This record gives sequence, structure tokens and C-alpha cells, in this order.
Amino acid sequence: MTDLYRVLGVSPSASASEIRSAYRRRARKLHPDVSSSPDANARFAMLSEAYRILSDPMLRGQYDRGQTVYARAAYYASRDAEIVAYQRKFDRIVDEMIARERQETAARSHAVSIVVPLFLSAFYVALAKPKFIEDMNLIGKLLLLTVSGYALRYLIKNLGIVLGRYTYHIPDRITSVFQVETPRDKQISRKAGLVFLICGYLVSLCLGLVLSRLTHFTHDSYLGPATLAGVLVYPPIAVLIIGCCRRVAWFMDRPFSVSTDQKP
Repeated sequence: MTDLYRVLGVSPSASASEIRSAYRRRARKLHPDVSSSPDANARFAMLSEAYRILSDPMLRGQYDRGQTVYARAAYYASRDAEIVAYQRKFDRIVDEMIARERQETAARSHAVSIVVPLFLSAFYVALAKPKFIEDMNLIGKLLLLTVSGYALRYLIKNLGIVLGRYTYHIPDRITSVFQVETPRDKQISRKAGLVFLICGYLVSLCLGLVLSRLTHFTHDSYLGPATLAGVLVYPPIAVLIIGCCRRVAWFMDRPFSVSTDQKP
């Protein structure tokens, strides 16, 4: 909306005589017969229209009321835009918090699915001392060792992910001179995490052996060659099986989640 007061070069509180004087002064400069500007006709027409409206008290009052309404509408529009911007910022913060919470939940679930089956399977092997390896033929043993090798690789990889997620690495002296790594939000060092895993695994084995001896769960109450082999073979396979089950469950749940999100 064109500001007619600015066209005449007067303030909104100018009197009728000030408006008339301003019009005459500008008309002498902007008249097409005097001005060499290419848009002299348009500017002079705008000047004449501004003077016509502002010199008439009734038209000026209507124009002033329109300016007030326009300014008020512009104010409310600006305020609404700020509210929308703040709402979007708030929604983005909430979405980021929810996403972080989901990531934390998924990370904890992943850590539990790796560590707990590892300890429980070690406990079970020490307690029950399964004879699967001894009862298998050569082909079965080769297949079992192949699966165990893949499972061991899977276990090491995922333990590395868990340690990287929940523990911080303390650099040695040479590395710390050039690069200092801060723990940030991680409260456990990498060495402490490794000690926990090793001690937890050994404690699970010891508890299984002690309980097997006390309850006479099996005839063999000691760690024979088959039991030692089972301690190395079965726990990684148990972790791999749990991981595969979680993967299958995730794939089965994914289409349902997508279709649910797409519902109007």
C-alpha cells in the first residue's frame, strides 16, 4: 500500500496548508513539462492523486483509517509468523529429543541382546556341558566350526559397537600429545568395559561349574576338552541366533510401521 504522505513529503500530522504547500513545491519539480525523468508522468499522477485524497478531509480520514487497519494487519501477520516460527522450532526440538530417545532405546536393546546371551550361554555350557560336538560326524563338526567362526566375527564386531557406544578410549601418551579425546557423556573407559566383559564371562562360567557340581546336573563336574570347546563355540552362536531373531522381528515390524504412518 502506497504511503501518500511520503509521496507528498509530509508527516501524517501535517495540516491542510502544509499539504497544499508541499504539493505545489513538488508539482513544480515533477511536472512533465519541467522534469526530464522518463517516469515524470507517472510520478506527477501519483502526486496529484495523493494531493486529491489528502486535501479532502473525508477522503483523508478514510485513508488514515485504512492505514491503521493495514498497520494492524501487518503487525498481527508479523506476530503470527513469529508464532509459527517458534512452533516449528519447538516441534523440531521435540522431534530431535524423540529421535535421540529412540536411538538410546535401540542402543540399549542392542547391547542387552549381545551381552546377556553371551553370559547366559557361557553359564549354560558350564552347567549342562552339552555333547553336541562329540556326537557329530566330521561334516557336522566342520559346519559347526564354520558357523562358529562367522558367529565369533559377528560377536567381536557387535561388542566393538557396544564398547564404542558406551565407553570412551583413553589415548596413550604419544597420541595424547597431538590429540586429546574427551569422555563427553560416556562415564566408562574402554579398559573398564573390557574388564567387565571378561570378568562377566568368567563369572558366568564359574557359576555354571559350581552349580553343576552342587546339583550334580551332569556326571562331568569338570572342564573337559568337549566343555572347553563348547565354551568357545556355543556362546558366539547363541549371540548370532538372538541377533538373527531381532533382525527378522525388525523386518516383520517395519512394513506394519510404514503402513501405519501412511494412514490419514
